[in-house]
Amino acid sequence: MKHTKKMALVALFLLCSSVASPAILKKGDKFLPFSLVSSHDDIYTVTLEEGKLTVKIAPAAGGEEKVLHPDSVLLDFWATWCVPCRKAMPHMQKLYDKYKAAETENSGGLILLGISIDDKGNKVVKPFFNKLDYTYPMLADPTEGDDTLVRTAKKMKAQYKVQAIPVVYLINSKGVIQHAHTGFKEKDIEDIEKAIHDLTLEIPR
Repeated sequence: MKHTKKMALVALFLLCSSVASPAILKKGDKFLPFSLVSSHDDIYTVTLEEGKLTVKIAPAAGGEEKVLHPDSVLLDFWATWCVPCRKAMPHMQKLYDKYKAAETENSGGLILLGISIDDKGNKVVKPFFNKLDYTYPMLADPTEGDDTLVRTAKKMKAQYKVQAIPVVYLINSKGVIQHAHTGFKEKDIEDIEKAIHDLTLEIPR
């Protein structure tokens, strides 16, 4: 029993490590289109349409679907039990606040999407997220539809080759990964922001 617990702790450490190491997908790789449900039950679908990165948001309450064409999309793979992931979140929020487009704009700016790999999805993400002040979308639950899109967080983890978390991927407006990073230390935020800045101008406030 002690041996089993020890092995489980080692596995958890390896999966959720604060030591930076390269993510498997690299700069220059193409992103994989996906569709997931947020902690607010909105459906986020990220695709490439006519060569342009496109984010569609279908409100949970119904109504008109919002279609956005950002300069860049930042994917942050995380889990509620991952301490480095939680430490990174305030920094991610600051990046989101600094580079996101205005509410009235349908193009430009940064879209930040948290991708939870928790096995129970929104059952654990919703109560966790509701206690926090973060405003960027957290995606966790699957969507229904054809297999042209990645539709579950488990498949997202596999298709994006996420082994240790947190993992961050920055995707440009053409659907190409421009930055990939595993682990978290505060100094890493400078590298992430530089990559964002190269693609996304700071929005005047």
